[in-house]
Amino acid sequence: MGWSWSTEGFQTGAAKSEEFLDVAIDAQGRLYLAGYENGDVGTERFDPSGDSRGVLWRLGAGASDGSRSFDLPGTTESLDALTFHPVTGALYFAGRTTGAFDRAHGASADFTHLGQQDVFAGSEQDGVLYQGGSIRPQHPNRIAFDAQGALIVSGFDDYYVPSGTTYVERWDDPFFIKLERPTEGLTLNERWFRSFDTSALDRLGGLAVDTRSDSSIYVTGNAENGSTRGSFVRKIDPGTGEPGPLWRQSAISMDSMQAAHFREDGNLLIAGSTFGVMGPRSSGGQDVVVRLLNMDPEKGAIGEPLWTKQYGSPGADFVTDMAVDAQGNIIVVGETLDSVLEQDPTANKGSYDVFMMKLDVNGDRLDVKQWGSAGDDHPNAVAVDACGEIFIAGYTTGTLLSSSAQEGERDAFLITTARRRE
Repeated sequence: MGWSWSTEGFQTGAAKSEEFLDVAIDAQGRLYLAGYENGDVGTERFDPSGDSRGVLWRLGAGASDGSRSFDLPGTTESLDALTFHPVTGALYFAGRTTGAFDRAHGASADFTHLGQQDVFAGSEQDGVLYQGGSIRPQHPNRIAFDAQGALIVSGFDDYYVPSGTTYVERWDDPFFIKLERPTEGLTLNERWFRSFDTSALDRLGGLAVDTRSDSSIYVTGNAENGSTRGSFVRKIDPGTGEPGPLWRQSAISMDSMQAAHFREDGNLLIAGSTFGVMGPRSSGGQDVVVRLLNMDPEKGAIGEPLWTKQYGSPGADFVTDMAVDAQGNIIVVGETLDSVLEQDPTANKGSYDVFMMKLDVNGDRLDVKQWGSAGDDHPNAVAVDACGEIFIAGYTTGTLLSSSAQEGERDAFLITTARRRE
């Protein structure tokens, strides 16, 4: 994969599909991208499929560019989520595989494949340190460290069709894993692995860990049916992994909370999308929602909204990720079928376009941008550096950036507000 930067980022691909699934920036300003290449999409139940390989890319800021592949012969791998250790600054990752990692392929041990699609996790320095799961296919999408240095992985079990059958035995369910690294040895040990295991179709979107107090875990997501239908926030017991209190954010089955972040004041910021009215007003079809929840029992009920902002176009706008900069400004990204630019109602270039909204600490809009091609443009993740520059990673099925041409079915892209990184 080659890089051809313009002032707005780059788009890259090959004959098959490539995708950036996460982006992270370390304290030295190095940029990391996680995803896959050489993947097939739209041919199996889950994307990617085929002989895709998970890849970690490193770019710029005083260190040589490079990449590391996670690839087993004849199986499907992708790298889905990134985070940094709060003390050492080491980069950790989580991904998925249809095979079994071993010492010959960058793992610290010879692991056993447990189901249709397993979770694997590790560090840039040490490689794969864990592989686990169940008979169901796991799809990790968030990772974070707690105050004790344990790694929390969250995501959802994709719907389960037993091998050799054609019926769906179980629909999507959230899962979360707590992994602990021993004082000595190259491994991540599983403290617990939990799933909601409900009859409803529900997925996790966001993960936030309260590192200021008891390392409480909060997840956000969507339940499409059942008594808790709609978007939700749920607390997970850090000691046992058992689901705790649930704060329902809406009762609309298509609503979802996709991202969560603890602010410096200890309150919980969440972002997602709604077809209803959760803020002052609706803009049309599906809107962006950003909400601040109280986490201080001395200032009110836990989980009570302190404020809610709702923005959008007349059409459908779906949030995929959120980041917060050093000044507390909120950056929300997603995809739109319309135009989120009030001054340009015809800005949409085709199907789904990428949008970015920058809000201040009170949720009021500071800036809005939109990028698009004639194809589908999907942002998976956003990160912001120490200077406040924004980096958005995802995939496109068109020509998204003016300096690039579409190469594969899906091309990976990185959009940035920064100048070219040297």
